Amino acid sequence: MLMNATRLCGANFGVLYRCEGDALRAVALHGVPPSFAEERRRNPLVRPAPQTMLGRAVATRQTVHLGDVHNIPGYFDTPPGFTSPQLHKLGGARTVLAVPMLKEDELVGIISIYRQEVRPFGDKQIELFRNFAKQAVIAIENVRLLNELRQSLQQQTATADVLSVISRSPTNTRPVFDIIGERAEGPWRCWPRREFHP
Repeated sequence: MLMNATRLCGANFGVLYRCEGDALRAVALHGVPPSFAEERRRNPLVRPAPQTMLGRAVATRQTVHLGDVHNIPGYFDTPPGFTSPQLHKLGGARTVLAVPMLKEDELVGIISIYRQEVRPFGDKQIELFRNFAKQAVIAIENVRLLNELRQSLQQQTATADVLSVISRSPTNTRPVFDIIGERAEGPWRCWPRREFHP
């Protein structure tokens, strides 16, 4: 999706960020310069300063389009506790476009594209990019629902296994505890098995 959005909107590269607390995590990169990719690999979480494209998109939950980041007063002044903008230094980004990904009123993340030359995006490109952001929210929600469904099915399977053992051995608890131990998930899974004698 990010690849198509970047290509169809005539951008050089793009980044998709997911919200994580009061920060953003870069979860998808397309066409970014290797130096920026390495920086995001080492530091995947960013706290964008308020005057940056990402900071404005987070604060306003509106599309942010900056024709030339070098002409924005204070754009590169980073207050303590915030991440300085990197794509202008590591990738030569000049024209930037960011669209918040919203699920109802909740900010899910930001999808952003960049041009290395000063060339503002046209109205049709901005509208197309907004549609990609909406599709990204739907895709993220579908993945979340699929993961919940898988977890639910795993729990149902484990319950069915336990009930099956109980029905086969109503007076012997050892097979029941054995199957519970095999199906258990979480930190206790790595505990050493102990003999249980009721």
